[in-house]
Amino acid sequence: MGTIARLATGRRSKWVVIAAWVVAALVAFPFQSKLQTLASDESGAFESRNAESTRVADLIEQRFPGGADTTTTVLYTRDGPFTPADAERVAQDGAKLCQRKPVRVITAVQLGCGELPKLTPPPSAGLGSESGDLTTQFTTMWTRDDATEAVVRDVAATRAIVPDPDADGLRAYVTGEAAFAADQAAALEGIDETLLAVTLVMILILLLAIYRSPVLALLPLLVVGIAYLVAAAVVYALANAGAFRATGQATAILIVLMFGLGTDYCLLLLARYREELTDDPHAAMTTALQRTGPAIVSAGGIVVVVMLTLGVADYNATRWMGPVLAIGTAITVLAGITLLPASLVSFGVRARRTKSELWPRIGAFVKARPAALAAAVLALLIAGALGNLRDNGTLDFAEQFRSQPESVAGLRVMQEKFPPGRSGPLDVVIEIGDVIEGLPLLGGVYFGESLDGQLSLIRIFGEGDPFADDTAASIPERRQNARNAVNGGTALVGGPSAEIYDTKQALARDAKLIVPLALGLVFLIVAALLRSLIAPVYVIGTVLLSYAFALGVSSLVFKDSDPAMPLFTFLFLVALGVDYNIFLLARIREEGDVIKGLVSTGGVITSAGLILAGTFCTLLATELESLFQVGFTVALGLLVDTFLIRIFLVPSIALLLGSKAR
Repeated sequence: MGTIARLATGRRSKWVVIAAWVVAALVAFPFQSKLQTLASDESGAFESRNAESTRVADLIEQRFPGGADTTTTVLYTRDGPFTPADAERVAQDGAKLCQRKPVRVITAVQLGCGELPKLTPPPSAGLGSESGDLTTQFTTMWTRDDATEAVVRDVAATRAIVPDPDADGLRAYVTGEAAFAADQAAALEGIDETLLAVTLVMILILLLAIYRSPVLALLPLLVVGIAYLVAAAVVYALANAGAFRATGQATAILIVLMFGLGTDYCLLLLARYREELTDDPHAAMTTALQRTGPAIVSAGGIVVVVMLTLGVADYNATRWMGPVLAIGTAITVLAGITLLPASLVSFGVRARRTKSELWPRIGAFVKARPAALAAAVLALLIAGALGNLRDNGTLDFAEQFRSQPESVAGLRVMQEKFPPGRSGPLDVVIEIGDVIEGLPLLGGVYFGESLDGQLSLIRIFGEGDPFADDTAASIPERRQNARNAVNGGTALVGGPSAEIYDTKQALARDAKLIVPLALGLVFLIVAALLRSLIAPVYVIGTVLLSYAFALGVSSLVFKDSDPAMPLFTFLFLVALGVDYNIFLLARIREEGDVIKGLVSTGGVITSAGLILAGTFCTLLATELESLFQVGFTVALGLLVDTFLIRIFLVPSIALLLGSKAR
């Protein structure tokens, strides 16, 4: 750290450091938009790599004619029975849809185009495309390309052909899996720019309130902004080379994490610099960096290690997020210990630290009542954690949106007019020799055989809502029934309900693997940093309490929750919460006194926690419910961690344990 400090604060070398970062940012600038485009393709992100439903999708993709089709449903409806003119419009639209290649279409009037699957029994045999009250018909369209960009294009073209859902008389909704993907992509479109703008404004306001200096408020944002451009370019280069996949959710959280963490690291170094500042800013910065640098590197290292544990996940979106966030954190730390100190001493930032009477009073209060404060905070956290006893439902595809898009509105109409299972059949792949015996028991529709003549595809249209929890819960029984129907032969079950079930199972397995792995690695790092086996126990324990509290309150606030949210919030709260413990305990060790450490770091850690919580609050501006829930829960946990655990609980425990705490 001494070498880095001399490089970043040297009277000549500081300009080299600044120039290197500026050049890197200029080179990296064009790649931020390219990363957005690359991350917009989220095909395959929300599935588990080893799940049976994924195997089914892969088999259909690789071995069946046309591959894994993406299904679009155009639902035509009116307030009364269909007229001859309505039927003519459906036929005309079907003909126009057929002109888009490659596409396969079956309409309500049996107009077909493309290489149609051989349906046995035909659609009219109990699976017709006209509702019982004669007010609704639908057209089914299969398209070959499932890349997000192609799906968005195809859905937009389809919506341009058919009537508007708000039209008078005959109206149409474009729904189905393709429309869901397109509407989700629309919800994520421009999210990086939105989050970046909201985050910058929010952090700038908070920094101005803290420092009352435009220079001190803008400089951390400039440093982190340069780091973000460089990180985006590195992530793009590696993702484009195939090292991992980048997703829209990962790049959105990358912005929040980098600006939150980066601003925090800047605040910590800046606060120590202001303490050390005399007539020689270079010497003051060298001392400040030597004292705070190890804590910043260790804290950032914990975040990097925790994010890399996501690489063992089975769920693709989880596994792919890890390297993106780890790269962003590492570059943020590097900018914080090189570019920031070089900039501070180069631009003559010499503001002295102002003394506050608040923290000495808080310190005296904690010192006088450590046992009572610890008990009170523990009781509050445990009370909030009891919310985890509530059995929440799981967000289905339709509930992923904060505002109802056309695809969801169409799904609701379809489920009202037709058996709910029509909106998401099960895909069953069986060996060709078992088709005749298995088909009557499965009650499905034969969709054809594989190119090699070894497998058959059957689609089962159930009675229940394919996106509901109870339908997904029935998947193990349905899989066993399928195997029984073919006398124990090959029978693999996929489709939306199976994907939901497999996702929940994969996330549960991932949590059982990632949580203890992350906790074990954090324990080892904290123990090595603090040279203590006692400190890591209550450091990690208090962070787990803030996580349990935030998750419990979230369970009470949200009726249904995203199944990936508990694992994501655990990782963020543990990694970021341990950061603040490290900053506090490192200062306590330096001062040799708990209260002095609290008083010295109270203001800066509280400001840092407030800013980090605020950056996660920017996720509340997104249209996706999953990101909204992550933002709410992490922000709540960080606020509790900042204003209760870091101020009262950890210092109280340290006082009660005495020298063992350090």
